[in-house]
Amino acid sequence: MMLLKNKKLILGIFVLCSMGYFGTVSNLQVNSFLRGEFILIPLQALALIYVTFWRRRDIIKDGQNAHPTRV
Repeated sequence: MMLLKNKKLILGIFVLCSMGYFGTVSNLQVNSFLRGEFILIPLQALALIYVTFWRRRDIIKDGQNAHPTRV
């Protein structure tokens, strides 16, 4: 039950942050193309962080399972 409460809290924090960021970017006086790019920057950063941690997890998992053979 506590895990579900924590997930809802984290989701709520992300929703509030994304609404604030979208509102801030929408009020910028820049070209509409740049405005779209500014909206995508956090998504690209999160994707990069996710891929980095996913690769690190796979490397650690493969390293623990690999046993060197002695000849």
